[in-house]
Formats: sequence, C-alpha cells, structure tokens
Amino acid sequence: MNNLQEKLGNKFLTKHFGKNYQYEPNFVDNFENIMSLDILDSMLSKTNIWNNKNFIMMLDQKQINYSDYSSISIDATGSNYRPDVNKVQNLVTRGASVILNDIQKQSINLMKLTDELQKLTNGRCQGNLYFSMASHQAFGPHFDLHDVFAIHFEGEKVWNIYEKLEKNPINHPVFKISDEERRKRAGKIIDQVTLKPGDLLYIPRGQYHDALASKNGAIHIAFGLTYFKSIDAINSLWQNLILNEFMRNDMGINPNTEEIKRLLKRI
Repeated sequence: MNNLQEKLGNKFLTKHFGKNYQYEPNFVDNFENIMSLDILDSMLSKTNIWNNKNFIMMLDQKQINYSDYSSISIDATGSNYRPDVNKVQNLVTRGASVILNDIQKQSINLMKLTDELQKLTNGRCQGNLYFSMASHQAFGPHFDLHDVFAIHFEGEKVWNIYEKLEKNPINHPVFKISDEERRKRAGKIIDQVTLKPGDLLYIPRGQYHDALASKNGAIHIAFGLTYFKSIDAINSLWQNLILNEFMRNDMGINPNTEEIKRLLKRI
C-alpha cells in the first residue's frame, strides 16, 4: 500500500490525530492479500505458535477459559496446551469471537503495515486480530489505553462511537472500571460507522466505542499505537534514583522546616 501519511494527509495529523475519530472508506489497497479467511485459516493451522497469551476467545462480552478450547499437544518445545481445532470451531459456531494478539508477527504484509503506522505516528505498534460472528459482541462500550487504527478485511462490522472521551488514560488501577460503570460513562452514541473490507477507522486513546459484526466471519485488525509519555520520563528517573545512595537515605525523625528545605534543595 501507499505511504500512510500521503493517504491520510496532513489534515489527519493536525485535525484528528490524538483528538477525533476518523473514518476512511476504501483505504487499503489489495487488502485481500494482507488478510482474509483463507490467510487466517492458514495461520490457525500452525497450532504451535498459539498459546493462552495470544489466542483469546470471547462470548457475549465474557472471556472463555483457555482450558475450554485447548488440549495437550507435543511439539518441538515439549508438551504444551494449544488451541484445539474442534473445540474452537464448536465455540465459534455458538457465536464466540477469536482474538489473536500480536498478529503482525505472523505476516510480512502485516509487518509492513505496522512499520508504516510507526513511521506515521512515531509510536510503537501492536496488531490484534478480531474474528467475530454476527450479533455476538466481544466487548461492550469501552475505551482503549492507546490509539487504534482499525482496518477491516472480511464481512462487515458496525462501530458505535460514543460522546465521552477519557482524558489520557494509562495502565493503572485508577482507570480500571467495571463494565457497568463504562456503560454509564460512555454517554450517548454520536455516530455509527459500518466498516467493510479495505476501510479504516481511527479512534483516539480514551474514546468510548464498541462494535458488532453484521455478517458472520467478520475480520478486522486493531493496530494499537502507544507513545512515550511524560510519566515514562519520571519512571526512567526513578530507576536511576534507586542507584543514588543519598536518595535512599532516611529523612530522619520529625525533621523541622529548615531541614526539609535543605533536603529538597539537595534533591
């Protein structure tokens, strides 16, 4: 595909990036060569690359126990629990969704897309694939801790964009709220976007959204982009301060105001 910055244009970087969602129909050229049902089937047949970290199944907004769709398998790495084709197929027939994390590692074409997104945003990219059946939702209204570039490859999926946006959420307990609370905080639906093969939807970090497949076997890949933050700089400083003997000193018992001032000045 062409350079992403050329296709999105400078308007995206100035008007939408980190601020507002953007829908781009017919965005990806030759999308069927990047991901399709056949390509996905081929990837899934390589059972030795999948485990409980990168192969997740959801049914009606609840995660299914890995033990319910895996079985013992012997391969070059020894005995491991791998996804069981028959168990997975049975759950998919019941409407379960399949989520494949770090999918970009399994395809040269997906790695090229990942590299393009990293060049565009100066961020770090991970692609997670979602295979969904019609009318069964993996997640309700929620926000992500990263920007999302969702590219659609198979079937159709309707995305709801909600009015509320959490301000710069990060991976911290203060931002881990219940499903019920997320539904309350999401607000009203302000837009609905139906993604078809080749379409792109950009959703900034913190924007409440959800999606529902309108046709069986819908496939999209959510490319998540994370960036260096001010709080990361503080964390980096903290790691260095651990090595400083003075910073590890006790402040003493009941230091007075002057002692505290001198301590803060030295710090």
